Order: sequence, then C-alpha cells, then structure tokens
Amino acid sequence: MKALELNRSFLKKPWSGLAILFVIVLFYEILSWTFNPEFKYSSLDQSNGFAGYVYNWFFGFYLPEFVSLYIVILLIDRFHEIFDIDELSLTPKSIFGYQLKLLPVFLTAYFLFIPVTLHLRFLLREFPDLSAEQYENRYLDLLYTFEGYLTYTPFVLILGYLLLNISLFVDFLQNLKKTASPEETVFGAFTSLAAGTPRAYTQIIPARTNTGETLLNVEDCYLFETEEGEYYVEHAKGRFKISKSLAELENELDPDRFFRGNRHYLLNLNYFDSYSYWEKGKYVLYCNKLPDKELIMPRARMATLKQSLENNVANDNQDAITTGPLVDPSKSS
Repeated sequence: MKALELNRSFLKKPWSGLAILFVIVLFYEILSWTFNPEFKYSSLDQSNGFAGYVYNWFFGFYLPEFVSLYIVILLIDRFHEIFDIDELSLTPKSIFGYQLKLLPVFLTAYFLFIPVTLHLRFLLREFPDLSAEQYENRYLDLLYTFEGYLTYTPFVLILGYLLLNISLFVDFLQNLKKTASPEETVFGAFTSLAAGTPRAYTQIIPARTNTGETLLNVEDCYLFETEEGEYYVEHAKGRFKISKSLAELENELDPDRFFRGNRHYLLNLNYFDSYSYWEKGKYVLYCNKLPDKELIMPRARMATLKQSLENNVANDNQDAITTGPLVDPSKSS
C-alpha cells in the first residue's frame, strides 16, 4: 500500500470522541486522587457528598470539555477541506509532515472554544446561583489569559493527536480492506503487507458510460485523473467516469506500470512519451495517446519516475523473453 485515502470516518462519529474523552478525563481524575488526595477530599466536602461531586464532575468538567472536543474536531475537518487534503502517502516523511501541519490547529484551538466552554461550565456548575463575583473569581482567569492557554493547550494537543492518529489507523484498516481480495481478511492482508508478499494487481476496472456500466482492461487505460472531485479514466474507447479514487487505484495497480506524478493523476507508463522541464522546479509529462494533455510533476518525483520507467522497460523485456517468438513446429528441422 502506497497511499492512504483519508475518509476520517472515525472523527465523524461523535461517540468515538466522546468515549476517548471520557477515558482521558477518567484517567486524569484517577491521577488527581492519587497525587493530590487532600485537594480532592476538599472538593468532595465542598460538593456536599459523592452525588454532588459526580454532578459537578460531569456537568462542570466533562460535558463542557466535550464541547471543546467537538469544536476541535470541526477545526480538523475544516482544515482538511480548506487545504484539500484527502489522501496521504505512506512514508515516514509524509506522515510526519501531515502531523506537523495540524499543529497550528491544535495550538490555536483554545482561542475558539474557550468562550463557549468556559461560559457553559459557568452556567452548568453555578446555576441557579449565578453572580458576577463568582464568574470573576472562578472563571475569568481562564478566559483569553496566558494561564488559561497553558491550562488547556496541553490537553488539546494530547486529545487532538490521539484522535488524529486513531483516525489514521482506522482509515488504514479501511483502505487495507479495499485492497484485499474477497476471500482475504483484513488481518491476512495486513500480514501480507508486513511480510512484503507479492499480490495480484487489479486487471479490470468498472466504469460508467452514457448508456450504463462497463468493464475496462487496465492495460488499455492511458490515464486516471481527478477533476472537480470526480474520477475519470482515459481509455482507448474514450473518457469514462469511475468510482475508485486515485489513492485506491495507486494501491491496486502495478506500480511498475502506473506512475503517480502528483495527487491529480496516474499515468500508464506503457503510453508514456516524454518529459521536459517546465518552471519552478516542476516538469511536464506527455502521454503519446493524449498529446494535448500536459501532466505536471514536481521535481521530487523525478527519481521515482526514472526508476518506474526502468522497471517498466525491464518488465517488458522479461515478458518478451518469457513469451518468445511463435514458432511453427512443422517448419522446424
């Protein structure tokens, strides 16, 4: 598997974040009782018993922080939409860069959720005895202050990256399931991937025509590309819409045949024509079946392109040697 399609299905399920938040808050509560029992016993007395303490804990701490969590998840989702991040290369550099890009989101989330979280906590915990004096003495110190920022930001970093990486792992399993054969389990596919076991590549792909569905031989597909959120294939019979994303195709097709020049296309190297330098460290690739189409490629992909071309030529030569010329036995001496 070379690319990971980011569905973020885990982050789109509120109960997932709710459960993780509950575990984190419960763990924090256990640590508080372990390392500062005097303060916790004092809080228990001020709450007029265990029932009052649990009430304050749930409505005054857990529930407002769930709102904070929800706002953080919205920020993560919005970040992906603004920067059009829908897939990730499965390399350490790419994964680390992806995590680093989200850091400003987590570092600034406090400024967006604190007015909501803080005032919700004030209303739930102090109702019906609401007063300006209580608000000023117990809550105002956390509203847009350095103390408030230092109090919340470590919590947001831990929770945010925990959610993000669990979401990545869930997406990885979902992508792995898509690439596995029908009779293969996800665990079996993972084991094969970890062991580097060769697998059969997809040879047929479904496509939609003006009259219905059809099946195309991938060897006759010149180019797979995305345009305005839709996926298309350029084939000997024409241009068709397909349902599979480029990330899925990159994982299912032979990497020595199909080259990912950038996030917008996959080129069949059997129909590769040439490349030339364009500008600003980028190159243009040309397909001999689509002479008018210019395929942009960053300089960083050049080494991979050359290696893929070498592998493609070597495979063609090997196929020719294996197949050999057809000889009529009746004409042999």
